[in-house]
Amino acid sequence: MRTWPEGRSLTDEECVALSCASCRTLWRIHNRLRGFRLRCGCGTWLQLTPPAPTASSPALLTGGSEPQLPVSFDPEQARLDERGLVQLPGDEHDGEVFYAEIPVDAPMAPGTVYGASNTNQARWTNRTLLEFAFLMAALLGPQVAVALISAGNETELLLPIASAVSCVLVGVVIVCAGPFGLIGLRGARPRFFLEALGMAALSVGLATLYVMGLEALLPDAKSGLEGLTERIGLPLALFVVAVTPAVLEEVIFRGMLQGRLMALMGRFGGFFVTAAAFAVVHGQPVALPIHLGLGLYLGWLRERANSLLPCMLMHFLYNGTLVTLEHLQLG
Repeated sequence: MRTWPEGRSLTDEECVALSCASCRTLWRIHNRLRGFRLRCGCGTWLQLTPPAPTASSPALLTGGSEPQLPVSFDPEQARLDERGLVQLPGDEHDGEVFYAEIPVDAPMAPGTVYGASNTNQARWTNRTLLEFAFLMAALLGPQVAVALISAGNETELLLPIASAVSCVLVGVVIVCAGPFGLIGLRGARPRFFLEALGMAALSVGLATLYVMGLEALLPDAKSGLEGLTERIGLPLALFVVAVTPAVLEEVIFRGMLQGRLMALMGRFGGFFVTAAAFAVVHGQPVALPIHLGLGLYLGWLRERANSLLPCMLMHFLYNGTLVTLEHLQLG
């Protein structure tokens, strides 16, 4: 009887037994190594593909199709990290594959699904895309509806109502979707709020310089804020442009999307894809560098602060300052 990993004592619960078809050597293989190829002492390559889980189903030697899920998710195999996210044994770089079913509603730590089976990755990818589609519909649907049913200045007059409807719809999706949208609504250290304040001021300055350079190159370029405060007033303009995006977009992107993508793609992959999605969804090609830079910083701030609240503050101050400056210029 030989074991893999070699020299390790394995209990019946944590391993599966198989026999080499050529030399009849008996092997005991750790469950977490299912799907890998094993070279027997006789030189024959063996690959273990477990059958669908049953109380007493034997192991099978097959030609190498992906293993089906052998067992259900076992909470005893997991632990919580310092952020309260679920970690599994190993990580995305250790070369081992986790085949047990990982619930799509579990708050998984970065990289946990990246190191899981293709079945787990497919389930998580589908759930991520579905949630994001519902969230985008909830966020942008009311604004699109207002634009379709209104004409002229009526669009701006109806924007506050559309923003309020978006808040309700996004809230419903978040409550129904899972933990990632709410797990970041926790307190943060004061230094992160002070950092958000300083970065908002710096970002406004950089954005102003960028717009000035853009206007010099493209005199007809528009910021999208022209006349908004004149039509609906500064308080409502702040609600539409600063309050609603600061809350909803941070929960959607830095909460829901970044959390799921980091679990699915690893820390850095999820971080950069979230920032890119944030920039693209704003739909302003000329402002793409600004939004990409903001998305990268806000994602970094969320990870360090372990909270969405400093991100919301920075987002609100940045958008709110731009609206206020536009209002002062018109006044």
